[in-house]
Amino acid sequence: MRFENIFLLHGKGGSPEGSVKQLEEELRRYYRMGGSERFQRPRLLHGNPEVLAERSVTDLTARNIPRDAALVGISLGGLVAAKLQESGREDLHVICISSPTWADGVRLERRMANRVAFYSSHDEVIAGRIAGWPQLAQAFDLPWLSHDTDAHKRELARLVFAYLDGDNLPVAIQEVEAALRRSRSGESPEK
Repeated sequence: MRFENIFLLHGKGGSPEGSVKQLEEELRRYYRMGGSERFQRPRLLHGNPEVLAERSVTDLTARNIPRDAALVGISLGGLVAAKLQESGREDLHVICISSPTWADGVRLERRMANRVAFYSSHDEVIAGRIAGWPQLAQAFDLPWLSHDTDAHKRELARLVFAYLDGDNLPVAIQEVEAALRRSRSGESPEK
């Protein structure tokens, strides 16, 4: 699978210069993608924390997102991307990172084939709003993931890349978790 258009969508109160920029830098630094990919980090309306999620969904729907694009959303950015996908854009591939399944007046309602969710049931920011992920996406509850995605940007880049490249996600998660265990025990990452 190759994606020419990869959109990185920030969370509530965030901006294109925050966590999504760090994730893009990790993707570019550590993984040689095909070279033709176009990363885009649009400014979403919910960058203003007073704006409701539904306004961001409406705004994103009005944008000219190319067919078969990949949307990688952090927190509310993932929910907004997933709702766009449910609203007639089944061609999109959506990766939700530390995202809730509902916020404000936006609620995900159906499972989509091209949707994956990485979250932690220990994440207090989205606690109580993630139970539905296994019914709505290929879902992975990662105990090591916190809502501070910047702290996990390298691991998340590996998982995003695995999806974008069509790799086996459970195997990629095992590799990431093995590297985390080695790192915590002081072993060399190459082992």
